Amino acid sequence: MNPDLPVVMVVARDGSRSMFAAAEHSYLREEISKGIPFPDFARICHLEGVVNVRISTDCDGQVTVSDSTGSHPGLLGYVTDCLNSMVLRAEDSKSRDYKLMLKFTMY
Repeated sequence: MNPDLPVVMVVARDGSRSMFAAAEHSYLREEISKGIPFPDFARICHLEGVVNVRISTDCDGQVTVSDSTGSHPGLLGYVTDCLNSMVLRAEDSKSRDYKLMLKFTMY
């Protein structure tokens, strides 16, 4: 996989899904699906948007956000908080760098 291409996820009210069917980084997609649900504040305000982040994992799988942008500061803060508390358990996810694009949509 090209390291400059992001892992793209759609985060909707009814759950998260990957934009691509590729098996690469499936563990990361699963963790994002579990760890970053559509937030209540966005549901209440009918808020949609896109968050782009660069993350890295250490040898223990702890995630650190190194760069981030977002179309809404609330979504950006929510995603960075969720990711900074995430630990990826899969052995091949440790000591890696990723680009993520999370698209929050109501529908």
